[in-house]
Amino acid sequence: MEETVIRRGQDYLTTIRSEQYVELTPELLGPGAELFSEFVTLVGIPLVPPVGNADTIMERMDDAVPGNPVRTRVAAFANMSAAPVLIRGDSAIAGWYDLYVTLSPTRESPGETIYTIEDDEGGRFESKAEFWPLFELRPLGAGRSIFVDTGSQKVPGFPMNIGSAGGRWTKRPPSDSAVLGFKAEPFFYEGEVVITAEREGQISPLIPLSFGGVSIAKCTKAQAEFVGADNPGMYGRRDLGATKRDANRELR
Repeated sequence: MEETVIRRGQDYLTTIRSEQYVELTPELLGPGAELFSEFVTLVGIPLVPPVGNADTIMERMDDAVPGNPVRTRVAAFANMSAAPVLIRGDSAIAGWYDLYVTLSPTRESPGETIYTIEDDEGGRFESKAEFWPLFELRPLGAGRSIFVDTGSQKVPGFPMNIGSAGGRWTKRPPSDSAVLGFKAEPFFYEGEVVITAEREGQISPLIPLSFGGVSIAKCTKAQAEFVGADNPGMYGRRDLGATKRDANRELR
C-alpha cells in the first residue's frame, strides 16, 4: 500500500468569481412574489471568524492515500451577490435584495476526493460533492430577510452535484501568507481551481430552465491567504475585511 501523504485536515479557498443559476418559486419567496429565475454573479466574503480571505473550507474526513477516494465535506462557505437582485411581485416583498449564500444548517454537504502524486512537491486531484446551500435575501434598506434552506425546502437544482478535475495540490505554499490547515501537515492549492455543476439530472422537471446549455454553475477559487493593510494578497479585497498582522505565524 502506498504511503499516506495527505493527512486529515482542512483546506482553505477564496472565491475569485462564481456564476450560479438560482431559481426560487413564489412559494419559497412569499405571497405576492413572482418566480425568480436567473444567473447570479457571486463573490466571496470572509468567514466569521475570519481565516484570512478564505470563504470556503473543504475538510478531509480521513487520511488520504494516493489513488483512493477519501471522504470530504464542505465545512464552510460564504458568498454574496456581486450586485443586488430584483424580486418582482405585487406585494411589499417586491424590491432589491443582496443575496447571501452559506451552508444549509439542516444537511451536510458531503463529497470525496482522489489525490495522485506527480512529483516530490505535489500532484493532481479530482473531487466531487453534494452542495446544500442556505439562501438569504437581505433587503436593501429596511425590511426582513427571506431565508430559503435547500436542505429542508424543495428548491429546483438542489442539491447540486459539484465537481473539480485537474486541479493541482502542493506541499509548497504559493505565497508567504498562504493559510495553513489546522492540525495537519501543510497542504495547498496551486493556481486556480475551477468547480462546475451540470444541469442534467439536477433541475426539478416541475419548473423547466429558462436558458440553454448544461452548466448551472461555474466557480473559480484559489488558495486562501492572510491579508492586511500592508499585505493585500493576490486576491485580497480592501472592502471585505482583513486579518490581523502575523496571524499566519500564530497558526504555525
